[in-house]
Amino acid sequence: MDRNSLAPTVLPCVRLPAAAGIVLCLLFRTAAFAGPEARCGTPFLPSRPHPVSAAKRTAAETFDVGDPLTVRVFNFAALPGTDPYYLTTTTCRLKGEHCYIFVEDEIWGGSRVTPAALTSLSRAFDRSTPRYPDRGIYSIDIEIFGPPPDADGDPRVVIVLLDIMDSILSGTILGYYDTANQASPVGREILYIDSDPLDLNSDLARATLAHEFQHMLHWNGDPDEDRWVDEGCSEYAELACGYKNTTGEVARNYLGVPNLLRSPDPNLPVPPNTGLTDAASWSEGDFLPFLFDQTFLLMTYFAQRYGDTAVARLVAEPANGIDGFNRTLESVGARERFDQFWADWAAAVFVNDGGDLGFRDLTIGPVRRDTVSVPANDIGGALQLWGIDYIVPRSSGPPGLSLDVRSDSDLLVTLVSERDDSHDVAAVPVRRGLPRRIGLYGNSPTALAVTRTSPGAHAYTLSLAARAGDAPAAADFDASGTVGFSDFIAFAAGFGKSAGRPGFDPSFDLDGDGTVSFSDFIMFARNFGRSP
Repeated sequence: MDRNSLAPTVLPCVRLPAAAGIVLCLLFRTAAFAGPEARCGTPFLPSRPHPVSAAKRTAAETFDVGDPLTVRVFNFAALPGTDPYYLTTTTCRLKGEHCYIFVEDEIWGGSRVTPAALTSLSRAFDRSTPRYPDRGIYSIDIEIFGPPPDADGDPRVVIVLLDIMDSILSGTILGYYDTANQASPVGREILYIDSDPLDLNSDLARATLAHEFQHMLHWNGDPDEDRWVDEGCSEYAELACGYKNTTGEVARNYLGVPNLLRSPDPNLPVPPNTGLTDAASWSEGDFLPFLFDQTFLLMTYFAQRYGDTAVARLVAEPANGIDGFNRTLESVGARERFDQFWADWAAAVFVNDGGDLGFRDLTIGPVRRDTVSVPANDIGGALQLWGIDYIVPRSSGPPGLSLDVRSDSDLLVTLVSERDDSHDVAAVPVRRGLPRRIGLYGNSPTALAVTRTSPGAHAYTLSLAARAGDAPAAADFDASGTVGFSDFIAFAAGFGKSAGRPGFDPSFDLDGDGTVSFSDFIMFARNFGRSP
């Protein structure tokens, strides 16, 4: 059960006749992401702020089995410029401890919606999940992600089962949460779950319920949160309840194709800005399927490292996106901030040792990587925003590696190296338009992970050389051709920092002992004023 690897995407086409362009996009989607198309529909809907008046109804309007309810439903197949909403009639078919289950009248009595299926959904929501046989989705989700909204004064959540209307562009929508229902005239907490082709008696249906309920809780905690954070939490909710695929198949889209722009075809119709913090990627459903996998692995690693209490703080934190992560990390007493956390996560995806640099609750396959023989000059790369290229250097020369990096966008270069049967991870920022020489001396380089962290040009270049720390070029940190005052300023900023600590840059650790110390300064001073 892996909803995200099945998700389609809407891609802009190259300049071809309209029909040919559409065919090309569809063929590309089919080739890259073959399989049934299934996804969460919540990102397609506009998220609305909390109503100005948060007052509950004075008397809760409760339901009993057999009560009717007309609900407003979103039509994902609606043509642009038309009203995507329509009304449908439903009837309460089950009343649980924390939920009502309403079924669209026109599908009731068919083979897909059975009393057994309703009972299985209610049992999962109220009482029992694979991970916690004595706890339901309701209890698990609210403990991790916070309390639900309550616009109607009734603590039960309305679950509507219907045949969701979807299209070839949206893909098969398994479920969604519409924040518009929180306001007048509806004023109810409603989740929508698909009945066809979704098997309502399957783990996928129960996972969808956990996923969409998290969206409701997240909206209550932080209604304007960045969508990538919200989706990552919903993906993690599936795992927390025990429904997420934990085999080697999990997150295979991201692990297999972490950066779609890394292609020999420069005309590949993939937008350059489709990453985590690019609002356009998540605003109207125009996002790539591996983003679900990426945010799932990111949020799972965050919860593993800092605990579910940190996830709860992240959801409740008013700041959004990376700012929200940074404030949450500060609140839990973590030394690192998002850049270092991202680097550690990128290393964990690559190393995957099952411990701190891996996933304890998941079995994931190897991430795509490119092996490069050293020396290598002007290696070309292209990154979507927050995409990652993994590069494995192979050298038969002396120990030590330096790389020259150039880009018109900001980059974060994560260096993963082996030391004493463990791994060091260092996050080195590279500012747009400023060449940078990054060094790694004294321990064996395992991998480089290059991430684009700002909008702008998606191309970058990388040159690799086998180099010892006492070479004059190793001290030329800005790759200017001379070891000068600007290099001294950079060295001074990194002085005193050690491997494993935030802000450590191994470029300044010229003797490779894990600390930027006086011995490194002596090596730097010997080369000051020299031209490599």
